[in-house]
Amino acid sequence: MVWFIITHIISTILSMIQVSRLSDKDKDIEVIILRYQLAVMTRLHAKPVKPNRAEKLILALLTKKLRQSTNRSASHLRDVIRIVQPETVLRWHRELVRRKWTYEQKNKGGRPNIHKEKENLIVRLAKENIRWAMAKLKAS
Repeated sequence: MVWFIITHIISTILSMIQVSRLSDKDKDIEVIILRYQLAVMTRLHAKPVKPNRAEKLILALLTKKLRQSTNRSASHLRDVIRIVQPETVLRWHRELVRRKWTYEQKNKGGRPNIHKEKENLIVRLAKENIRWAMAKLKAS
């Protein structure tokens, strides 16, 4: 699955490089041709489109980039996104961001955990000797 995603990402980057070499007029004509082909395909196929993970990832990232650069609302993105609802693509992006920040990471340092027995002993000693506990509080 990882190779599949990497292949899609590399393919998208190569496509972006190829498109960057075209003139604005060539890009406009190509966009019109692609939109027309997409309109024909969506008319002929009544089944809903089910993109895979890599396609969702790329579509979500590109849509978010387009939305940021043009300040388009979700309803204005309907002119560009034709195979799924723009709200769906934006939801995919939110899920990607949420998954990134909720991913459990390995402990990268800090104080090591102590055994429960030692912790209980420290707490018991602190409760039994109030002066010891107060001196520690004053020191910190």
